[in-house]
Amino acid sequence: MTNKLSVLIHTKDVAETLEKTLSSVKFADEIVIVDMESSDDTLKIAKKYTNNIFHHEDVGYADPARNFAISKATNEWILVVDADEVISEELREIILETINNKDSADIYHLPRKNFVFNKWIMKTGWWPDYQPRLFRKGTVSWQVGVHRLPDMTGTQEKFPAEEKYAIEHANYIDTSHFIKKLNHYTSIQAIERLDTNKQNKEQYSTNKLFEIFANELAKRSLMMNGTEEGLHGTSLSFLQATYEAVIYLKQWGETGYKETKPEDFGATLNHIQKIWRYWWADYKVRHSSGLTSIYWRIRRKLYL
Repeated sequence: MTNKLSVLIHTKDVAETLEKTLSSVKFADEIVIVDMESSDDTLKIAKKYTNNIFHHEDVGYADPARNFAISKATNEWILVVDADEVISEELREIILETINNKDSADIYHLPRKNFVFNKWIMKTGWWPDYQPRLFRKGTVSWQVGVHRLPDMTGTQEKFPAEEKYAIEHANYIDTSHFIKKLNHYTSIQAIERLDTNKQNKEQYSTNKLFEIFANELAKRSLMMNGTEEGLHGTSLSFLQATYEAVIYLKQWGETGYKETKPEDFGATLNHIQKIWRYWWADYKVRHSSGLTSIYWRIRRKLYL
């Protein structure tokens, strides 16, 4: 007897991508869709593939809808798929093989191919981008919040970090798409971070703002090798650094834009240069050998 699989998809105005997603998961024994107040043709498309369509309040992010979808699934195994993702034939085969293996783990983390500006991004921390998407019912539940890891109980394994086993994710179409999502999610995350630290005594400053931006840009472009993907990787690093800086500014806004003192901007620039000298030297250490590597190790230590 083969084990049965429920595919769960949360939707919100995704008519442009949903058909392709649903077509790729037709192999499932059950498709459950939880819609968050769509106003386009999302529901019309969904009804072509399943009658298991439920409605959930639009709270601004997917996690509550995912948990609600899990409660509606009737099968032991669950595969969570976003409405802009596609399951390839190769991935489908390994999924079916996995759920029918008596020695299977409880939770599987699947690699994900993120397409940003029409390119599969493999640097800046976007590959293999493991996601816990295949699991036995009752072993995974999402926390309330944006971009948080779910709670997981049971044995866990990862699918190989190979292209054929990866979820295909049409992530950001263009810069405007990124900025639209940035504005939405940074507002939520600013509140979340303030709520996490209710005794927040942060002293907002120009220096801190630039430090946040410089650190994230250096991490993405150098430590995570974003520059090796040309303007795609560099621009994505810049946008992600902007994302973090905007969260900081929105946190400041929640304080009523508390007045701050003028700062020595020259000292701020020197601090940023120190950050960049360190990460550039670190990058060179990882991309050199012999005496050249030693030279860059010394420069990294001395922030030269």
